[in-house]
Amino acid sequence: AVVSKGASSSKGKGKGKGKDKGKKKSPASFDSDFWTRKLEEENRTELEGSYTGTISKYIFKQGWGFIAPDDYESLPATAREALSKAHEDAEAAGKNVSDANWIYFRKPDVDQELYPLLKDGMAVNFTVYMDEKGCGACGISAQ
Repeated sequence: AVVSKGASSSKGKGKGKGKDKGKKKSPASFDSDFWTRKLEEENRTELEGSYTGTISKYIFKQGWGFIAPDDYESLPATAREALSKAHEDAEAAGKNVSDANWIYFRKPDVDQELYPLLKDGMAVNFTVYMDEKGCGACGISAQ
């Protein structure tokens, strides 16, 4: 009998096996070294001022979201310019951008007590930072 190359019995990667199996699907914990390394790599500079806004989109399972500032014009000029550039870049890359004024944030940027309660539509206080990728929100707390 001739056995063709690549044919196998029940060994190998079948349905439900392979890439990403067994890996953690949620964001790292607050005290994880992952966030410390990430913060060091980003070269963040916090900008002066405190702002208010609303959680516009939040994906708990992935640990990130966006805040819509209540008064976009009150943000520092460098932050507004970075948000405008990020919006243009996203559109050029073919991404569907809901709102050019939304500011990105992720799990460690949120007060640990607020994090499990965070949801779309929630009013928050925050500060903004600049890094190599643009503008983001940090120091996020409940209003």
